[in-house]
Amino acid sequence: MTGTTTDSTVPDGPVFSTESYAAVEKAAKSRRSLYVPSVLEHAAELLTALWAAGEKHGVAPTEWGWTTDLAGGTLDVVSRQYESAPKPERTIAKVVSLQGHLVHALNELGLTARLGGPGVIVTRGPDTPRGGFHGDADIDVRIYSDGGWAFSFAADGASVMSIVAPASEAGASQVAEVVRAFVRGELGNVFRR
Repeated sequence: MTGTTTDSTVPDGPVFSTESYAAVEKAAKSRRSLYVPSVLEHAAELLTALWAAGEKHGVAPTEWGWTTDLAGGTLDVVSRQYESAPKPERTIAKVVSLQGHLVHALNELGLTARLGGPGVIVTRGPDTPRGGFHGDADIDVRIYSDGGWAFSFAADGASVMSIVAPASEAGASQVAEVVRAFVRGELGNVFRR
C-alpha cells in the first residue's frame, strides 16, 4: 500500500526495538567502518522487521544467533545502500555541495575545516591520535562521486576509514559529528582496530 495517511498512530521516524538497536550497534563494533546514528537506526528498523517475521513463523529473535549473525548481516546490507552512489554517479557539483555542507557543519562544531584538494581538510586537535609521517597530520574527509564518505590522515599512504552515512546535508552533519569525536580523541585511533 502506498500513499500517505493522517493516522496519528503512524510514527514519524524509524520503528525499531531497543534490543535490535543494541544488536546492530554491537555488530558495528566488529566492522571496519564507522556508522552514523541514522544508518544504525535504519539497520535496527530492518532487524526489528526481520525478527517480527521470524516470530510469525515461531522463531524467536534469540534463536537466530546459532545459525547466523543477523544483526551484522542487516547492518552490512543496509550499509551498502550508503556506500555506493546511485547510477548515474553523483555529479561533481553534488560532491562539492556536500563538501561545503561538511565544512559548514565542522566549523559549527568548533573545528577548523576548509576545502582542500578533493576533500575537506580538518585541523587536528591536541587529543587527535597521531598520524602521518611525523604524527602531526591533519584529517582529510571525502565523499566520492561513486561511493560514500571516508576519512584518513592527510598524508601519503594513510589508511582510510569509511563513515557510513547518507549522501545528504543531514549525512554531512552526522559525518561532522564523527570527525569531531575523532579529532577530540573520543574514538581513539580507529585505524588500529
